[in-house]
Amino acid sequence: MTLRLVRGLVLALTMALAGCGKVSLQWSEQVRLRDGQVVVVQRTAQGKTYSELGGPGGWRYPVEMSVSIAKALGNIKTPPVWRDTYVPVLLDYDASSGSWSMLASFYYCETWYALGRPIPPYIEYQSIHGASWERVPLEQRFIDRETNLLTGPDTDGEPDLVTIADKDFRQRSAARQYQRILRKWGREEDNFCDLK
Repeated sequence: MTLRLVRGLVLALTMALAGCGKVSLQWSEQVRLRDGQVVVVQRTAQGKTYSELGGPGGWRYPVEMSVSIAKALGNIKTPPVWRDTYVPVLLDYDASSGSWSMLASFYYCETWYALGRPIPPYIEYQSIHGASWERVPLEQRFIDRETNLLTGPDTDGEPDLVTIADKDFRQRSAARQYQRILRKWGREEDNFCDLK
């Protein structure tokens, strides 16, 4: 065998073992709203994964995530599917205004930079009476709230239904910005994107 052929085989084997590839996930998830009601949402995550030799693997580039409400509360109008490249962290409903709110964050510093480095590191979307989602300024009422959406889906797949108890257990090891809506995000809060 020639040296070139051996190198080619070694490269192909290394790439196969590294496990880079595309992934498309779907699951249902229980979500407890601020008023204590529980809704079930349908979730999707699509992107590219990576896996180091012997390592745990993870997301390389989530391309898109979506959330849709599977079952409405009473006669409440449900919003359309929320779909974006950000990481949804909190879903809530305000009965007085008939508005659904979705807060999202990011996985990668480049995304935060492109958003203009917002502090706190979140963006908010609203759907009023079932209308399309629109991006709005982050409302102060969400500051210091615990998140209620799964922020780190397993690239190997999720169970058909992710329960609130499952999420509570898994969120303990998540970064702080995914556990709670932070007021500040700087050096003290482990801001790995802005270590100046």
